[in-house]
Amino acid sequence: MAIKLVILGLLMEGDKHPYEIQQVMHDRNMDQYIKMAKGSLYYAVEQLLNKKLIRVKQVVTDQTRPDKTIYSITHEGKEAFQQLLKKQLQAESTHFHPMYTALAFIHLGDASHIREALAERISHTKMQLEMLERVYKQFGVHAPKGSQAIMENAHELCKVELKWLQKLQEDAEEGLFNQEC
Repeated sequence: MAIKLVILGLLMEGDKHPYEIQQVMHDRNMDQYIKMAKGSLYYAVEQLLNKKLIRVKQVVTDQTRPDKTIYSITHEGKEAFQQLLKKQLQAESTHFHPMYTALAFIHLGDASHIREALAERISHTKMQLEMLERVYKQFGVHAPKGSQAIMENAHELCKVELKWLQKLQEDAEEGLFNQEC
């Protein structure tokens, strides 16, 4: 559902070739918050075309390159976009943190490995937090309000993650994970 919303949303902004859609997604760092398998973009474009939510606007022929098909959104596509937008705003999710599985068995782990892993994770999270702050300072003030909200949320989540990791590290340093309950 998310990839179709992205495609329709980007076509609401203007006609595009699938490669252009991919480039805009990359330029806007959408890969940081939208999971997309390789090839799913072109598959989703085909599905939207078959459902008549988008149409071929133009085929650009260049003798040195393959033909480039430019798509535009249809009236039905605009209606579908509004429905997908509403569904996505209402969607609930369960957060499955990659560390949860390890934490379930951390009491069985080697204390030195645990401390080392947490130190590396904290270092990585600090770098991620610094990157988010740089990106926001550079692009956030000029970005649309929705994009600003994404950046602000990512920044806050990263700060919370860092605080949580630091608490885990303190617990590891005190040997609390290897104690019997």
